[in-house]
Amino acid sequence: MDPLANLNPDLITPLFFTEVAEDPRRREARPRTLLGGKLVFGPQDLTADCSIRNLTVRGAKIQTSVAAALTKDLWLIVIRRGVVYRAAVAWRRDEDVGLRFQSQHDLATDGDPRLKIVRHVWRQLTDR
Repeated sequence: MDPLANLNPDLITPLFFTEVAEDPRRREARPRTLLGGKLVFGPQDLTADCSIRNLTVRGAKIQTSVAAALTKDLWLIVIRRGVVYRAAVAWRRDEDVGLRFQSQHDLATDGDPRLKIVRHVWRQLTDR
């Protein structure tokens, strides 16, 4: 079963669409974005800020100052949308990191107990 089959493409439509990056190596175009994100990673559920530079149903390119410290598997929260992706690091280059999505969750409605920490982080960010 394809883990991406349940991903909702409506939740990734860029709010700040600038242009489509065309690359013949990619299956689909990657709309460039400038969205704020928060990463949750590691056994201690560490958090770090990131910028989401492009976003598709299958993955994202992010920029973060902690790229070298990221664990292979992590959560990416798209703060303004209340969406979190379970993701795996596909590549790293300096502060740029490519993520491959494994699942997508709406933090306002998904009751999955694995999201407890992630939901708490998101609520702290949106209650300001």
